[in-house]
Amino acid sequence: MATPPPNARRTAPAELCRVAAALLLAASLLSAGCSRLSARSPPARRVEPQVRAVLQAHIAAAHPAPPRERKVPLLLVADAAGSAPAPEKGPQGAAAPPAEVAVSAAVPFAPGALRDVELLRLHDDRGAAVPLRAKPLAVWPQDRSIRSALVAFRAAPPTGGRAIYTLDYGAPPPGAPPQRAGAPATQAAETAQGAVLDEALLPNPDGPIAAVLPPSWYAASLVSGPQLPAMDDRRFPGFETGIEGALARMTPAYDAYGVTCSAPYRTYYDGPHALYQRFLRNGDAARYRRARAEAVWYRQHELRFSPDRRLAVHVCEREDWTPAAPLSWQVLRRMLGQGMVDDYLLTGDPAAREAVLAMGEALRQNQAALTGGREDVLRVTERNMAWVMMTLSSYYALDPRPELLSALRGLADRTVAWQQQGASGAFEHDLTRADPSECERGPRGGSPFMTALLVDALMDYHALTGDPRVRDVVARAADWLAERAITSDRRAFRYLWGCETDAYDDSGTADLNLLIVPVFGAAYALTRDPRWIEVGDALADVGVKEMLVKEPKHWNQAMRAFGRYLGYRAALPGAASEWQLSGGP
Repeated sequence: MATPPPNARRTAPAELCRVAAALLLAASLLSAGCSRLSARSPPARRVEPQVRAVLQAHIAAAHPAPPRERKVPLLLVADAAGSAPAPEKGPQGAAAPPAEVAVSAAVPFAPGALRDVELLRLHDDRGAAVPLRAKPLAVWPQDRSIRSALVAFRAAPPTGGRAIYTLDYGAPPPGAPPQRAGAPATQAAETAQGAVLDEALLPNPDGPIAAVLPPSWYAASLVSGPQLPAMDDRRFPGFETGIEGALARMTPAYDAYGVTCSAPYRTYYDGPHALYQRFLRNGDAARYRRARAEAVWYRQHELRFSPDRRLAVHVCEREDWTPAAPLSWQVLRRMLGQGMVDDYLLTGDPAAREAVLAMGEALRQNQAALTGGREDVLRVTERNMAWVMMTLSSYYALDPRPELLSALRGLADRTVAWQQQGASGAFEHDLTRADPSECERGPRGGSPFMTALLVDALMDYHALTGDPRVRDVVARAADWLAERAITSDRRAFRYLWGCETDAYDDSGTADLNLLIVPVFGAAYALTRDPRWIEVGDALADVGVKEMLVKEPKHWNQAMRAFGRYLGYRAALPGAASEWQLSGGP
């Protein structure tokens, strides 16, 4: 990569930061850092060549946003993953121009950034207007602005395999009236005033051309929580190289694992979500295809739908299950709402939406059985509550009806009350009840790694509702982790806290650090107390060094939330430049 002029290296991050801050109208995660952007960025780490090529293409097309009109580069990659039509022959046997194919992309937006898909416009790599059809996929429940929009158009496979298109959003061309809803495609082609609203639009997420956005766009959109582009992770470069190397070297390979009900392989810890987190932080077509494949595999192999397809449970549940019986603990942790909502918001695939709604409805109808029987199943362990809250949050994100909000708030009420019933800040429960082999006597204790899952679920809930109670719950949990659940050498967390037969004061559990430290990032995001980042960074350093990623369960465990931690800490003063695409060597 050619080295940019010195002035460009100083000013480009500031310009891009202003663009991202304008996108992130929720403001707090980004604007605090942008105002303190330093003139000299830290040296950029080395990035694998295929990722750098994608990022360079995005950087070349990025421009500061005009006051009323905004743009985002859309990278088209003809990677032959789909079934492209055979080239036709022209006169005298000469090759005709390549045939156009359907291309679609789900474009996420930050809260408040877009309210009408008809204000979207598309231009190709020569600046020519491209007819565009679009429809909203989901809204942000608090302000009803568009969270993700499906856009579709036709394009020929680009010369050289890739091309940069430009998507304009948020304002019509100067002097042009807004595009009328339902206008025919010919009008859109003639005027290029905006996208044609098409509620019947079907996506083509697995076609021969993938369309992806810059990782900085995905980060600012908050589509799957706060993120930091992997290229800008200067604080933990060992995580980036370690997590990628582990995936490439895994033996047997990640996708060689199948379905099992006796051990947590393949998708445990939400493999689709972990792989989509990886894609969002890199923005390349290869990682998009890999995450997409895992989401489709999960639906095809691990979900069982009711005959009317209104309910879905994991295949390990009994065949005769009905909502009148509580779902088993093993099944609760295999209902992957986060990964399925990622797939829908990033592809528009209606099968992903169907899965989210069906799993969510199964859990909604099952709540009475889960909480009203001989015991409250959701309070047996923190992760039981966590997985249910994650899936109901995903359900509400796609179908924000009052009755779903009521069910979700009911879970939050129970979680708040659970923590308040103890004095420690933990979600205290009987450790022996969950697994006697791990603790022979522990009537009141807690699990740090399961608590981290519950905090992740609470942050999903908070992003959709703004419930102010989440701040204190997360801060108390972070205090407990930092002061009482940590090992005496302060390098890791006790596997269990409060076990009377084993103190678990063993930092050999440091491989769980990357799953747990996002709690401190969440605490910082909610309180703006920088000590939480100091605590998190110190424990993350140990976690990166001790990373254990031998099989999909371990890889998912390390990947599923650590990117969110990096996104939370990017708002720390002095860390703001990490949000930018540096273009460094």
